[in-house]
Amino acid sequence: MNAFSDISLLIADDHVIIRRGLKFLLETHFGKFNIVETDSSKGILSSLAKHQFTHLILDMQLADGNLLEIFQEIKQQNPHLPILIYSMSPEDIFAKRLNNLGASGYLNKQSSEEEVVKAMELFFTGRKYVSQKYFDMQHNVTKGKSDNPFSNLSERETEVLLLLLKGKSVKEIASYFDLKSNTVATFKARIFDKIGVNNLMDLQNSARAYNIPTV
Repeated sequence: MNAFSDISLLIADDHVIIRRGLKFLLETHFGKFNIVETDSSKGILSSLAKHQFTHLILDMQLADGNLLEIFQEIKQQNPHLPILIYSMSPEDIFAKRLNNLGASGYLNKQSSEEEVVKAMELFFTGRKYVSQKYFDMQHNVTKGKSDNPFSNLSERETEVLLLLLKGKSVKEIASYFDLKSNTVATFKARIFDKIGVNNLMDLQNSARAYNIPTV
């Protein structure tokens, strides 16, 4: 008998290939059980209202927004429901925030199959998953090293950051500071590199994680 057959899982990810690939991996290692898929925040909330899931696997980026915008709502409405984050978004920025909000772990999509299976087994058996990277990061914090990447920005980079978070374009920021657009573009690239993000949405989420105003 399949020890995991009673699991009812919701997978939320904006890429169908990721959802189907994860489903195949889970069925290969854990056998057949109920799996429902969605690609949006709206789909998550709708599915939770219609079905009784035992577990959720959620990506940070969704078709209609990002997980931080609805995570607390999910936990408030389903306080005992285990949630594993499976994402490409930077673990060193988002893992602590989401774990503190009640996630059962943060698994990077670049993890090996062996690591994914290990994380899922812990998740499905009621235990918390902690990656080696997250463990090392927390260890560094206890030794007094700052885990806030925004502290590494220069004064000018911080000024550019705050305008980016308000939705200003490179051209608008250049005009505001009386700089050339390519100079501001360089500042933007440095900010993304120091924070460890690749797009504005991740930058905004990172800022929220460290209580930096985004409006």
